[in-house]
Amino acid sequence: MSFGTRLTIIRKEHKISQSELAQKAGIHSNVLGRYEREEATPSVEMAAKIADVLGVSLDYLVGKTDIELDQSILDKVVTIQKLPEEDKSHIMYSLDGLIQHAKTRLAHK
Repeated sequence: MSFGTRLTIIRKEHKISQSELAQKAGIHSNVLGRYEREEATPSVEMAAKIADVLGVSLDYLVGKTDIELDQSILDKVVTIQKLPEEDKSHIMYSLDGLIQHAKTRLAHK
């Protein structure tokens, strides 16, 4: 899927108008329209700014991944990465157990 198509879909899913998104990203709405119609390609910096406004990862916006990452989960991962190694190890061990439990529960449904 192209950048313009994905941008349009995500913008509509978030129920935000072109003019509102453009204003929040600091560009003219005509420019955003050109991005959506694939008449122009944004810089990496502008694409990142648009992704931030929409609350999606840049990888998701540009189509590098089809998995929309939850920002609150990403924030928790960043927090975990900043912890001492021993704390990270304990948290990851607990998470592994919880994930396995969830997978097992889903498999039995």
